[in-house]
Amino acid sequence: MESERGTTTMRALSALQIRVFWITAGLATLTVLVAFRTAFAGYFMLDDFGMLAIARFLDNPLEVFYREHIPGGLYYRPLGMLLWWVSERAFGAQAAAHYAINFILHLGVAGAFLAVMMRLGVNRWSGLAVAVAFACHPIGLGTTAWLSDRFDLLAALFGLLALHRALDLDDRHALRTVVASVGLLALSLLAKEIGLAFVAAVGVCWLSGKAGSSGRVRATAISSVLLLVVGYALVRSLVLPSPIGQSLFELKTPMQLFADGLVHWAGGWWDYLTGWQRMTGWKEPAALISQLLIAGLVVAGLFLPWSVSRWRLLLPGMVLFVAAAVLHWPLLGFHAIPFAQETSALDVVVNARFFYVAQLGFLMMLCGLLEPLWTARQASARVATLAIVVLILVWHSSAQHLVRQYRNETRTQQGLVDAALEQIRTLGPQMPGCQIYLLDTADWRFGWVSDEAIKATFPDLADIQYCLVQTEHTPWYHIVAKAQLQPRLWQPMVLAKGYESQATQPPIGNGHFLTLNLRQGVDAKREPGAYYLSWRGNRFVDVSRDVREGRLNPAFQCNRPSVQCP
Repeated sequence: MESERGTTTMRALSALQIRVFWITAGLATLTVLVAFRTAFAGYFMLDDFGMLAIARFLDNPLEVFYREHIPGGLYYRPLGMLLWWVSERAFGAQAAAHYAINFILHLGVAGAFLAVMMRLGVNRWSGLAVAVAFACHPIGLGTTAWLSDRFDLLAALFGLLALHRALDLDDRHALRTVVASVGLLALSLLAKEIGLAFVAAVGVCWLSGKAGSSGRVRATAISSVLLLVVGYALVRSLVLPSPIGQSLFELKTPMQLFADGLVHWAGGWWDYLTGWQRMTGWKEPAALISQLLIAGLVVAGLFLPWSVSRWRLLLPGMVLFVAAAVLHWPLLGFHAIPFAQETSALDVVVNARFFYVAQLGFLMMLCGLLEPLWTARQASARVATLAIVVLILVWHSSAQHLVRQYRNETRTQQGLVDAALEQIRTLGPQMPGCQIYLLDTADWRFGWVSDEAIKATFPDLADIQYCLVQTEHTPWYHIVAKAQLQPRLWQPMVLAKGYESQATQPPIGNGHFLTLNLRQGVDAKREPGAYYLSWRGNRFVDVSRDVREGRLNPAFQCNRPSVQCP
């Protein structure tokens, strides 16, 4: 009887502990929401407009699986674009709803990360603390704040789910585990190329399985992963035949790009991880002391026994970290990553994506290094937990400030876009040959996406789909209806050098991508059918007559690399 009572009491305590854990997890979620809340009052920025505009031109969302859907010949992300299509159809240009989607995805990543760590043996409370630290860090919320980073969030979510499922192979030796894991990895790859980091992590987990695990199942699993990578590379090469991506190697050799990219990534990673350069007040000493305490515990942990459970955390963590660094080298080979106090919130937010997956790997490694202290030494475990909690407070405050700053920067874009829409609506529906020049904005963030911004947000796409919209220079790309695909309708703009072939003007739904250029010295008076709208502080004014009569001469320019200019 006493034994039964003891068992009942233990079960009640266990149920209470689980209830307390989930209540704490819920409160932690609300804490992350508090840090991110100001984003819901934000607007779109840069590539966000492009994703929305592309989605509007698509009638068949499955087209993105077999056609180039992001200009440049480098990106194959059909699952991410499918989500953009669904969200655009559901919410249109309601920015708050799109921020909610990103936030939910980020919470999903944090939850999947917690599940992976608990599956690898980290106790639930330590795992929760680390997952909350990830969710609150400026890297995590910075990536979430840029809507175009939805690809990273989606890839990380499916990648972590694949890793969690793959860990069952050690215990069950079930082929269904292989099928489920490879399927989730495929979804991660279809969301973004960073999914390759999770492919590598799963492969390492399977290669380093328990000694008693089935060799046949493991061989099947590894073969399936290799086939997935080969199949992905083949599909990608068939869908992206454009040679534009090779132009990267015309500016630097592959080895130069690789070396410079890794150096830039490493410097940026350290700045983003510590965050010291952008901290003020109490946050700087609090972060420094906490990080030194954790570093001391890590050093102490190096001299403790290296159990199998430690390696099960360290190996996938190291692979995720290294693979994430290596996969970003082509883009980072051209520029360092700024992270000073005076660096704009836009730059910090946009570049946070380079470290999102690496942060997951780093925290997994940290858990592996601290694992014996958490399980065997209560005093050390308390110190580590306290240090992490302090860092959560620091990072929460820093991330909240960053998101607020970024929200304010996006609102400047909203003012320009709303004013442009108001004036363009007065022009009425447009036919092929339409050109609209939005002059005097002096804002590269708007000028680089002017065409996409208008086509993403204009109430009726049919009324604007034929127009080429630009400032004194062309945007990164135009999207136009097929009837506009005639060079005589583009004058005075011409195709950028290297983009003259049809392969560099790929169709996208009901439109085509165009990469055009303007050049200095163009006489705007020769284009009588164009509209010229000048930014006057808080609104656009129609100055078309002044331009046609010679009283105003726009200073056109080419803003691309010199090798692509006329």
